[in-house]
Amino acid sequence: MDSPNLERGIQLFEIGRYKDAISYFQSALSENVNNTTAKYFLAQCLFQTGALDKALNLALDLRRDIPDAAHVYFLLSQLYLHQKKIKEAEENIDKSIALDPYQDTSFGQKAYIELSKKKFEDALKSANEGLRLNPKSNFCLNARTTALTKLNRKDEAKSSIEHLLEDDPEDAHSHANVGWSYLEHNNTKDALNHFKEALSLNPNLEYARSGMLTAIKSKNKVYNLYLRYSFWMNKQSGKNQWIFIIGIYIAYKLSVKLISASGYTFLLIPLIIIYLLFALGSWIMEPLSNMLLILDKYGKYLLDQKEKLSGQVFFALLIGALVMFLCNIATKNDYFTMLSLTCLAAILPLTRGVLANTKKSKIINLAYGGVMIFAAIGLTLFGGTIAQIGITVGVMFIAYTWLSNFFTS
Repeated sequence: MDSPNLERGIQLFEIGRYKDAISYFQSALSENVNNTTAKYFLAQCLFQTGALDKALNLALDLRRDIPDAAHVYFLLSQLYLHQKKIKEAEENIDKSIALDPYQDTSFGQKAYIELSKKKFEDALKSANEGLRLNPKSNFCLNARTTALTKLNRKDEAKSSIEHLLEDDPEDAHSHANVGWSYLEHNNTKDALNHFKEALSLNPNLEYARSGMLTAIKSKNKVYNLYLRYSFWMNKQSGKNQWIFIIGIYIAYKLSVKLISASGYTFLLIPLIIIYLLFALGSWIMEPLSNMLLILDKYGKYLLDQKEKLSGQVFFALLIGALVMFLCNIATKNDYFTMLSLTCLAAILPLTRGVLANTKKSKIINLAYGGVMIFAAIGLTLFGGTIAQIGITVGVMFIAYTWLSNFFTS
């Protein structure tokens, strides 16, 4: 190693100071643009600091420079997996294993890809293969623990957890992974202990922070029920998920008809809310749980500004829906029912707009929700029929559920 910049960069990389190491690897590359070692470590640092696109470009350059290097394909697989490009991730890890079949971490990576595909038995086999090569591999032990948790093999998962923490009790990611395992088994107390330990070891570990927040939210009975449902749904294949969703929709439609025929129309709003929790739970549960935490004496301090605002918007729209519904009961004016439903429909775009990570996404979501509300109010004030309001808001709502992923992030 003849470059002081490269040597210093690797020293910083090994102690986890990735941001500090970047400038040294860049300097090493300015000295020698063909320094593949500097390029590889720079890509790793960019990956660790969240600059995925830059890291991917460097890794692709490396693949052209050294096409027979297994570790480059391993890095590419990790990058693609983080970008949810499962096919590319699998192709690259298979190539890495073909070039070097004795690296335990490659089988751990293969296991994580299988987990993302919900092939939990295959994930367990890959993790076990990695552990056969290196019984102390934390990467493979973490993958194995997750696979066993998803397979609901609690005793084996507990044994895997014990081995994991015994081998490296000060690994923050392992404690966070154990926390998620306990959380999936509805053991909130132990989950919180491990998330706390993970954050004490690495206060910046987002995997542990989000786990801690989820565990605290799960103390609420409503959120806990959703979390159990969410964990269960996430274990199902895409086909089974659709069968379940269609079944719920058919049951919902039949219930609406029965309630309407019976005359107990006051039950429609609670039924719609329950249906939305099932059908759109992954979209509305975050702002709903943020609303609940705002009302909690300690929970409100865990939320950042965006999370607090999403909870406040959710609460305001929920109150608006309730007020409009009560006005309908008092006046027998069905326009209030449509306005109540509009408030519920606007929850999706408005709360997602508040939580959006990009300016474009924020503007589009907030504008969409605003147009939905003003269209309903405008049609009400200027003589639109109830059917016109219902069709306008209904079409906008359905269109949003189908198209939102194309223009939001």
